Amino acid sequence: IGALALGIALVVPLALPALDGGLLDGNGGPGGDGSGGGGTISAVNPLVALQDSLNQPEDREVLSYRTNAETTDDLYLRIVSLDQFDGTTWKTTVRRIEDVRTPLPDPRGLSPDVRRAEIQTNLTAAQNYVQNWLPMPFPASQVKIDGRWRYEPVGRSLVGDRGQTTRGARYQVKSLVVAPTAQQLAAAPAPPDGLRREFTKVPDSLPRMVEDTARQVTKGAANPYEQAVKLQDYFASDGGFSYNTQVRAGSGPSAIERFLKQKEGFCVHFSFAMASMARTLGIPARVAVGFTPGTAQSDGSMSVGLRDAHAWPELYFEGVGWTRFEPTPRRGTVPEYARPDTPSGGASDPDTPEPATSSEPSAAPSASDTCPPDLRKQGGCESAAPQIAAGSGGAGPPVGTIVGLTLAALLLIVVPLLPLLWRTRVRAARLGARGRTEADAAARTLAAWLEVTDTAWDHGIAPDESQTPRKAAERIVR
Repeated sequence: IGALALGIALVVPLALPALDGGLLDGNGGPGGDGSGGGGTISAVNPLVALQDSLNQPEDREVLSYRTNAETTDDLYLRIVSLDQFDGTTWKTTVRRIEDVRTPLPDPRGLSPDVRRAEIQTNLTAAQNYVQNWLPMPFPASQVKIDGRWRYEPVGRSLVGDRGQTTRGARYQVKSLVVAPTAQQLAAAPAPPDGLRREFTKVPDSLPRMVEDTARQVTKGAANPYEQAVKLQDYFASDGGFSYNTQVRAGSGPSAIERFLKQKEGFCVHFSFAMASMARTLGIPARVAVGFTPGTAQSDGSMSVGLRDAHAWPELYFEGVGWTRFEPTPRRGTVPEYARPDTPSGGASDPDTPEPATSSEPSAAPSASDTCPPDLRKQGGCESAAPQIAAGSGGAGPPVGTIVGLTLAALLLIVVPLLPLLWRTRVRAARLGARGRTEADAAARTLAAWLEVTDTAWDHGIAPDESQTPRKAAERIVR
């Protein structure tokens, strides 16, 4: 039995090279046949690598970068897109690859009417970060890198050819920051038939519950964009889901159904489920795998570690192209165009700041500002606050009224501050300098731990009494 098991363990990986789990921290999919104008890339499965990366005891750095972007909140480093869904998992389709052009072709479906800006990012991969796919901001418009790299146009990804990897790579990427408005996404026309057919395929084995839940969640939505936002909000905030990297990733047609019932998982579950549900609604969807923006360093650079590994859904809207959404709670950032307050046309809309600031204030003050001096002396052009003008000529209000108003104002100021004052008092008592003998160590340690958990609660991390202090501390750090 041992010899047979060993033989299977050695032979099966050779027969199934597409099941490579090193998409994030090991060797990725193979990179083509080495010919000048063709080649193919193989499908990869990121499940094992992504979950292992998130659960690493040490957050090992894999990338560092500098960028001239105004903010890095939305600067996800995308590795590859998974666009083939067979009911068991999502994986990349085997596609043709080509030479890297300078500049890269324009993103598919992006209209000139959509606001965009080009940024530049200089990246350095760690020596121990070895895989075949190149992490880049999406969508890249130009890439400068040494070595044997090829371009996959459908997913807009770069893949190493003939053993080329990211080990120690230094490269420069120019990419577009695409900023569509909610109105542009809501008014997007139907996608091309070929693209829609390819990216809305769902297997017959997909449980009926997936589509039923999608239609129930998006009930009342007027267009695919509103459906996408409702799906995102269902997973991120409204549906009662919780983020847990220890949950088994699972496979098979029932994996998504099980996740929708248990409502617990990590980014793979959330992105796979949202992309599958979007496809059942006729919205072209795929899953992107890569890294969130990372952590800012004191020297101005950004550091990306294994625990920044992430997966997110991309949905296609004609005129905008492939568009990122963020359904995973407590991970990454929700794009501006996918936030609930964007359809209101407020200041968060990049295309409509002027009407919101110029049209409101012009009407109210005009009556008093344009009142002639002679009419003002005769009591004309009454303002909206006549009581203030009438009180200016008498002896003033009684002392009791002044005292009462003063006390009322103080009360209005102090009452909302009571929780803050109480919290400050508790913190000072816990972290006070008294009780420094060895006999007081237990009480002092407990007081400090209570302050840590309460501070975490102040930031929205509710305490979980079922966890040990070590596990609770790791949860707070995450």
